[in-house]
Amino acid sequence: MKRIVKIILILIGFCSAVFSQNLPNDSIKPFVDFLSTKTFLSPKEYVLKSFEEKDIIVLCERLHPEFKQYEMIVDIIKDKWFTGNVYTEVGVFNAGKQINEFLLKENLSDKEIKKYLLTIFKDLHMFSLWPNYNYYYLLESIYQINQQRQLTEKIKLFPLDVMFSWDSIKCDEQYNMFLDMMEPQNNFPPIINRNVIMAQYFIRKYDQEKYYNPSKKKALVIMNTYHGYTRTPKYLPHPTEPNTYSTAEYIYKTFPNSTKGILINGISNSWELVADGKWDAAFRFTGNKNVGFDMKGTPFGKTKFDMYNFGGNAYETVNFEYIFDGMVFYEPIENFEVAVGIPGIFDDKAFVTEFYRRNALEERITIEEAMSSKEINQYIEDWNVKKVNKIDDLDKYNDLINKWMTK
Repeated sequence: MKRIVKIILILIGFCSAVFSQNLPNDSIKPFVDFLSTKTFLSPKEYVLKSFEEKDIIVLCERLHPEFKQYEMIVDIIKDKWFTGNVYTEVGVFNAGKQINEFLLKENLSDKEIKKYLLTIFKDLHMFSLWPNYNYYYLLESIYQINQQRQLTEKIKLFPLDVMFSWDSIKCDEQYNMFLDMMEPQNNFPPIINRNVIMAQYFIRKYDQEKYYNPSKKKALVIMNTYHGYTRTPKYLPHPTEPNTYSTAEYIYKTFPNSTKGILINGISNSWELVADGKWDAAFRFTGNKNVGFDMKGTPFGKTKFDMYNFGGNAYETVNFEYIFDGMVFYEPIENFEVAVGIPGIFDDKAFVTEFYRRNALEERITIEEAMSSKEINQYIEDWNVKKVNKIDDLDKYNDLINKWMTK
């Protein structure tokens, strides 16, 4: 009899353990229930459907170097139903002419494609080099997509960052004064407001493209973190002062009936998981399915906003559905890839010399000091090839996610 009772107790304990593993922690249950009881579109289907409703889609991307998100983006724009152009935070505005000359070329060899891309990257950014491979991949992919399209259907890409040319920079005071003008100094607003300038560049170029080609009324805008916040809350010190605009909000307020903001799941620039990892836990609990959905009225939309805060605005008073209209989940954090390096960029010895000059200006050191710098020479070695790694501190993030997984 005792043996029978013991066996029954063991079975009860085993069943309880199995049952508890199939039940989410109460903190993530609303998210799990939502993900488990709804039918969702894939991220690509969701964004393309959003384009049926709106002309301008602003994607708020993950950390700049993360590569997997650009596989999703390329999958969207290569679809025949995407008929617009792409606009990016990455790249100075005046690089657009060179970029689109390349994108509209026909029948280039692989060697010629690489030559064009390396030339573009040497003058792409106000930093000495933009080393993130996903942008190289994006440009190369658009070129290949365009080979299958008629001239009026080809995709153009317009970088939107502040105009800048390394050829015009002659001394470190000039360069650092330019950078300082884009950053708040002693709590005073920046002299150069990147968010406003990027939005104004977008508006002018978007209107121009539509004027010359009416079929180009669709626009995919890729912005990082707060530049991609579709709406921002009040400014705390003076709530009646005009809003501190993000680029996306400026676009939204210019085209309120045509703009939709969509968040891509990931890590913000503050290196924190959204909702303390609860979102990631809910997706993991339900199988990490790639999906897209509107935020409003969902547990995700009703989550208190906790991503990167800028400008003293009252973000803690609003939920995610105030900031964004939609969300796509594409790949869990353990599948993220940080891809850095532009293959062959430093095979050009003249550019190596220029890279030393740029770093000397950035660091306020002599060219000789730059040439002898271990750190700068390590960049030259590391960034001349594509290297792919997992996200830093992945164990820390997994521990945070897993603590919400079970009762």
